[in-house]
Amino acid sequence: MNYTKNNLTSGLLLIQGKYKVVVKSASQFNFHYYIIKLKCIQKALCPSFLFSTNESVLIPIPDLETPEALKAFVVSNVSLSFEIIQCNKIIKEYENTTIVFSKDSYVYFKNPKNIFIKICVYKDSLFYLSYKVIPCFINPYLKLSSLSSEGIASYGILNETKATKPYLIKTTSILGKFNISCILAYNYSQNLVPPCSASLQLNVVLKTCRQVYWLQNVLEFLTLKHEFKLADGILNITCIDSTLSNSSITSPNGYVTIVNQSGKIEYYYGNYYCQPELKYCLPLCGYLVTNVSLEKCGILISFAVIFVKNGSSMCYKEIVYDNVLIHGKFKFAYILVCGKHYTPIGSYYDAELVFGGGGNGEITKFCKLNATLWLFYLKNNTYVTFPNYFTFGEDTAEKVVNIAVNFCKYYAKLTTGKENFRCYRACSYSIDPFHYHNIPSSRNSSTKSITVITISSHVSNPNYYTYEILIPIALILSFILYYLLFRKNDSGS
Repeated sequence: MNYTKNNLTSGLLLIQGKYKVVVKSASQFNFHYYIIKLKCIQKALCPSFLFSTNESVLIPIPDLETPEALKAFVVSNVSLSFEIIQCNKIIKEYENTTIVFSKDSYVYFKNPKNIFIKICVYKDSLFYLSYKVIPCFINPYLKLSSLSSEGIASYGILNETKATKPYLIKTTSILGKFNISCILAYNYSQNLVPPCSASLQLNVVLKTCRQVYWLQNVLEFLTLKHEFKLADGILNITCIDSTLSNSSITSPNGYVTIVNQSGKIEYYYGNYYCQPELKYCLPLCGYLVTNVSLEKCGILISFAVIFVKNGSSMCYKEIVYDNVLIHGKFKFAYILVCGKHYTPIGSYYDAELVFGGGGNGEITKFCKLNATLWLFYLKNNTYVTFPNYFTFGEDTAEKVVNIAVNFCKYYAKLTTGKENFRCYRACSYSIDPFHYHNIPSSRNSSTKSITVITISSHVSNPNYYTYEILIPIALILSFILYYLLFRKNDSGS
């Protein structure tokens, strides 16, 4: 015990185990005790440590390549010295102390280079350290030493001439428009997915009062077969060890599964019971839509796709292929794009419409690709452009190696070629796909439908086919049937 005030004595119990309290008194006394768990400020890129040592410890602080602040929390069972160092110069120092609070150890760095935390102990000790790096704004290029997915994305960062400014957008719906006139992927060097697989992903982040979720709306292509399926995914990213269960998140089309990612256990929801498969022709044009709404029993997430062109034929077909409910009472729920903070696991509060590998973290190569992508968010009942866009995404494990992205006003044009990681200011533009009525009349007998094949493990026949029969075909069949019956009646009379 090392602190007494107003007849209160506090002690630090850093080791789990059994403790005894011994009180010696010549008179009567009242004894009360409270066990208070110290709040760990462990966040993304902000590790916590529990050390047992009699030597100095030097810990490097991650450089996010943007102005940042550092908060630290230290508690020890013996006295120690605590230092924050930059370029071998002591910025802050605390000597002969057993506890350092975050409010006392807050340090701002305009140029965060070569920063260290140094702890010197005077004898055998056990101490706990937790620190938090707080960026003034995020850095979308932080992970670009590795491969990325390619397309169009908003990170909540606006690059001005003299300064970088973060912005924040809250919305209930994100829409990604695609127009694909040529697509062929082939990767024979892996066995994660079929070699001709590729994906187009609409990835967003859902923020609630207590939880953070990553939402994924995906077209999974088999480019050699001219087929794709509709798949979604939800991951709880509230903290590194967050989980999902089949009671906390439900849908008739899916369930939660456990995935081992390089030794780390993650809990994914996906529409594994029912993933519609579709035949397509090129060019293929449509929209991926992700909606969230706050309901009495929880948060309803809707994943949908709208088709407006299939080959040379125009069509309009909306498919809401999954409605997922996150159970609980929530004060608010919205899709967040924010350039000021990282998510609790170190990813981005971004929205991205990007091409990547077919699944399971595949890195693929496109033999052919010619596509155009748009990305919008819902504002005042209209879908509008973001202030600016980046040409790459960083929130999915599926990557590509050879897509060149060229930006034009408010959309991105993608072809095969050398990657170019750029940021562009966008022109203002709005769109309303739900009032799109440029559909050919019934007189156009060449109009074709999109064939939807629903795969479900809940039915005895897993291949359940649903075909959309258009009016011209029905009219022709009706005319033939009427003609045959009319001739039969004439011959009988």
